[in-house]
Amino acid sequence: MASSACGSDGRAGWFAVLAMWTRLFIWSAVFKTIGMMLPLLQDQFDTTTWILGWITSTIGTTTGLFAITSRLMGRWFSPGYVIMTCGAMIGVSVIMASFATSPVHLACVFILLTGTGFGISGVLIKEAIARRFTANYATATGIARTGDSIGLFVCAPIVQVFIDTYGWRGAMLLVGAISMHLLVCGALMQRAGAPSASRYQKLPADDGISKHPSQLPSRCTSFYKNLFEIFDIRLLSDFRYWSVAIIACCSKIAFHMWLIYFVSQAKSNGFSLQEAATFVTVGGVGGLIAKLVQGFFLDRGVISSFHLTATAVAVCSVSYCATPWLTSYWPMMTSSLLILTSSGALSCLHDVLSKQVLGVDLLVGTFGWIYFTAAILEFSLGFLPGLLFDTTGSYTTAFVFIGSLQFLPMFPLLILRYYRCFERDAQEELT
Repeated sequence: MASSACGSDGRAGWFAVLAMWTRLFIWSAVFKTIGMMLPLLQDQFDTTTWILGWITSTIGTTTGLFAITSRLMGRWFSPGYVIMTCGAMIGVSVIMASFATSPVHLACVFILLTGTGFGISGVLIKEAIARRFTANYATATGIARTGDSIGLFVCAPIVQVFIDTYGWRGAMLLVGAISMHLLVCGALMQRAGAPSASRYQKLPADDGISKHPSQLPSRCTSFYKNLFEIFDIRLLSDFRYWSVAIIACCSKIAFHMWLIYFVSQAKSNGFSLQEAATFVTVGGVGGLIAKLVQGFFLDRGVISSFHLTATAVAVCSVSYCATPWLTSYWPMMTSSLLILTSSGALSCLHDVLSKQVLGVDLLVGTFGWIYFTAAILEFSLGFLPGLLFDTTGSYTTAFVFIGSLQFLPMFPLLILRYYRCFERDAQEELT
């Protein structure tokens, strides 16, 4: 059964799922570790909190910037070897951070190594899952996506024990050792036969350029065509890509903004820090369940990906907008549960929609450019909720903005739905 669901080799598909799960777990571990160490690092390096926060945020930006090189890496080398290298980069960067003596050292290792490793590995692993799984792709994606949810639950107490026992440098060393597990996942994928893109063809030794100089312009044209193909730049002129990108980027940015400002907003509504933590924890359980359940519904044809995505977008958007007016315990608990449950489903539905709309062959470029687009937009828009709060003195406008941002994917969803129906009707008329 595994082989039929995963293609020619079931092991490679499940090893890719394991690699994705491990990568997301490590992502949660690294960011949770940095977040818990912010006060310690501020005292250790005698610096300000915003500098350390900026260093952390630039990891995500670097992840997006280097994600567009994933196709190039996948064509030059085997994806398994690339993922092994990315795992080593992430682990070594965290270990090197334990020896840092200034914020500059932290910025260098985190931005250059950690961000690059996460960006390239994320695209190649997701593409490997899409190629291996045909019948149960949504289920496989949901299982793989539980890595960050479990990481949030598990890493906080473990990292706290590390810090209390070994100090922040020892904790960094141990988290770096844990991060090395992605290297093992890459080795398993390589051993099982990870799918790879076609490699470059070498030019013949006698290419005729010296004999026919007039061919140089055609060679340059061919070079630029290959460059466009390597980075899938043609996607930027395809409305299907922008439709999927808007859905993925808006949902991701809105959720990250909610994570950043929710605790402060809950405290302004009269809730304690412990109650706000409870809201997030209970909601996290809902998100974990949603990631697993959405695969069951989609793969068995209970509901289409378009209808499920539209429902999740609508519920999440309304919950964002309603949050500032909720001052009672259970309504706020319900709102948090709906937001994290819908966001958990959307995190999987992005990948499913990308494969359905654009096909497997364009997934590397699609995922890479989505990472890139999300990084640019998050860097450009991330300050707006804070600015709105500073201007109005209330989080109401900020959360209405977040809810409006989450509702934007509804428009490309409707366009994609119309496009698919039109295409199906046209085919029926031809037959």
